[in-house]
Amino acid sequence: MKGTDETVKNQPFVKKVTYKDKMNNLFHSFRPWVHRFARIGYFSKGIVYIVIGILALLTSTGFKANEASSKGALYTIAQQPFGPALLIVLAIGLSAYAFWQLMKAVFDPECVNHHWKRWFSRFGYLFVAGVYIAMCISALRILFRARGESSDKAYQTLSAQMLSQPFGQLFIAVAGLVVGIIGIVFLFRALSRKFKKNLKKNEMNKKEWRWSGYIGTFGMTARGFVFMIIGFFLIRTAILADPEETKGLDGALGELAAQPFGPVLLAVVSLGFVSYGVYMFASAKYRRLNS
Repeated sequence: MKGTDETVKNQPFVKKVTYKDKMNNLFHSFRPWVHRFARIGYFSKGIVYIVIGILALLTSTGFKANEASSKGALYTIAQQPFGPALLIVLAIGLSAYAFWQLMKAVFDPECVNHHWKRWFSRFGYLFVAGVYIAMCISALRILFRARGESSDKAYQTLSAQMLSQPFGQLFIAVAGLVVGIIGIVFLFRALSRKFKKNLKKNEMNKKEWRWSGYIGTFGMTARGFVFMIIGFFLIRTAILADPEETKGLDGALGELAAQPFGPVLLAVVSLGFVSYGVYMFASAKYRRLNS
C-alpha cells in the first residue's frame, strides 16, 4: 500500500482542459489572420471618417454634398469612378472591423480590463460590431440601388417606435445618457492622451509618435463633442416625447452649423473627423492588438 501511495504521489499533475482553454487555444491558432482582419478594419474605418469629415467640411463652405454621416460617406464613395468595386472592398474592410470587435468581445485579446469592468467593455464591443455590421448592410443596399431613408430620418423613425412602447421614454433617456458619457470618455482619453498606450512606440520614429498624439487628440476631441450633442438630443427626445428631436451624426453637425460662428465650428469638427480617420490609419499599422 505504501508503494502505491508513493506512486500516486509522484505522478505529474495533469491540468484539466476547460472550454475556455480550448477557445483561447483556438483564438491563438488563428491569431495572425485575426490581426490582419483587425488592421484592414482600422484602415477601412479611417476611410469612412475621412470621407465624413470632407463632406462636413464641404457643407461648412456652402457646397451641397451628401449628408455627413456613414451612409452619406458610402454614397459618395459609390459615386466615384469604379464606385461599386470600391464599395465592395470597403464593405469587406468594415466587416473585418466588425469581426475584430466580436473577437474582442469574446476573447479580450488586448486585455483591456482584468476585473468586472471587462464585461462592460465587452458589451461595448458587441454594440460597435453591430454598428459596423449595419454599415456593411447599408453598403450592400447602396450597391443594389436601394437608397432608403436619411440617417436622421431613420433614427427618428426608431425613436417614434420606442416612444410608443412602455417605458420607451426611459429607454431613450438612458440611451442618451450612455451616448453622452461615451462622448465624455472620448474627451477624457483625448485630453489625457491615454490612447497613445495602444500604439507600438518602439516601431515608430519620433515624428510619427509626436504627430499621432496631435491628430489622435484632435480627432477624439471632435468625436467626443459630437457624441455629447447626439446624447443631448436623445435626452431631449425623451423629455419632450418628440421623435423629431432625435439627431444622428448629420443632424448633430447641422445643429453645430446653426450656432453663432456655426460654419467655423463645423469646419473645425470636420477637420477633427479627418484627423481621426488619419489616426485610424496609424492604428492600422501600429496598434497593439494583444498584450
